[in-house]
Amino acid sequence: MLNKRVIAGLQRRVDGLLTQHQVPGIAVGICDASSMLWSAGFGSTRAGGGAPVTAETMFGVQSCSKMYTATAVLLAVRDGLVDLDVPIVEYLPEMRLNSSFDARPERLITLRHLLNHTAGFTHEAPVGSNYAVGRESFGAHCRSIADTWLRFPVGHHFQYSNLGIDLAGYILERRSGVPFDRFVRRTVLEPLGLRRTTFNAAEIRREKDRAIGHASGHAHIPVRVPMVAAGGLYTSVNDACRFIQFQLGSGALLAEMHKVPGEDRGYGLGLAVTQAHGVPVRGHGGGGFGFLSDIYWAPDASIGVVVLTNSTTHPFQWELAAEIFREVVPHRPARKVTPPPEVAAGPLAGLAGNYSGSGSDQVTFAVEGDRGFLVRGETRHPVRFLGPLEFMVEHERFRFRDLDDAGHPAYLEDDGGVRYRNDVPAPAPAAADGPWNRDYAVRVYGVRAATARLRKENGVHLFDHWHGGTVRLRRHRPDLYISATGEALDLTRTPPTYANIHLHPL
Repeated sequence: MLNKRVIAGLQRRVDGLLTQHQVPGIAVGICDASSMLWSAGFGSTRAGGGAPVTAETMFGVQSCSKMYTATAVLLAVRDGLVDLDVPIVEYLPEMRLNSSFDARPERLITLRHLLNHTAGFTHEAPVGSNYAVGRESFGAHCRSIADTWLRFPVGHHFQYSNLGIDLAGYILERRSGVPFDRFVRRTVLEPLGLRRTTFNAAEIRREKDRAIGHASGHAHIPVRVPMVAAGGLYTSVNDACRFIQFQLGSGALLAEMHKVPGEDRGYGLGLAVTQAHGVPVRGHGGGGFGFLSDIYWAPDASIGVVVLTNSTTHPFQWELAAEIFREVVPHRPARKVTPPPEVAAGPLAGLAGNYSGSGSDQVTFAVEGDRGFLVRGETRHPVRFLGPLEFMVEHERFRFRDLDDAGHPAYLEDDGGVRYRNDVPAPAPAAADGPWNRDYAVRVYGVRAATARLRKENGVHLFDHWHGGTVRLRRHRPDLYISATGEALDLTRTPPTYANIHLHPL
């Protein structure tokens, strides 16, 4: 049991966060495998009013939804409805996908690929997205995924994406013959007694005791989203703790969810495996549409922590959860890790270049003689080689992947994913040409949120991303370009799209 001192300290901490970050409401819960240790609500369901938040108030948990969808898939596997390793065309025979790597990628992709984000998908669909919600159904959203381009070969690496999880949910809907939300209610929510949890948008709208999401610059935030399986769940902190208790007690039933490529960090099937202040934990975070949340558990200690908030204008939800784990999980001495021995580097010249991840995540690998440096912003980090293509920077391990005949790698991989080789030339005189050398607005829920730019300089096509950073483009088809990070720029559409996100000419 939690002692009174710990609970009083948590109450003071959360009250302070409400005031410091001007968050309308917060709900926090702590449980073990069999009992609720403590839960409480703070603040109100909406800014400037609303009802007090309680432990039964429903919050949107966004990407935490992925764990619930993955759980439903594993239960469907148990019942023989689906198989993790059967190509998805067995369940969606009409499905066709676009790829510049595989001729028929839909014949290679399985439910396992969908759930562990290795199918190759971009993050947003042409119909229904975090940028343009629209009024289309979950089914229409999922069917539009066939009109996307894969970013990399099927199964090659991890790249976080809503689309795989949504397709997994759509497969459950098609195989069971009932809407996805009803299938999850029947197989997961009702058996676990989760009466304050739902994927059903109509139920969410009718619910009186629910938090209203708040995001800077957006007076009206959608409640219904087409990305149902990937981000449409609402739940209370008490119900989220009951879900954690099921995960803690599931044993071999959900063991596949928890398997990751690395020893103690990575992404399993619909959930992350990581650490919170040195405590090994599993779970998921969620953010968007006015909510930020974290639902995690420490399997070794059989302790779960839930933090739900109805604002996106703060950074504290993960840190609060991690601090709670540090406070309530018995201290264990940190495992001593002996760093691998350094070895002589192999040929370095072909490795030098720029590598881009998502948005502004860009690094440079620089070479000086027989030494390598990882450059982040203005900071140069000397690297310690563990092999010809593998190195460490402090406690991070990196490796180069997929070298061409000239020794140039296509990817720089670390524990969190990959960055793509992206050698952007120095600025040159721009040549105005059709859609090039123009600025484009990017809108979120119809509100202009950022600006992107298409450039053509000395015959090189470039895209200045709205999150920062520039990527090189190659022409794949007339008016269709593939960026260095695998995203598609489609100029055949009106307006044009990049990664299925509309670019509105300015």
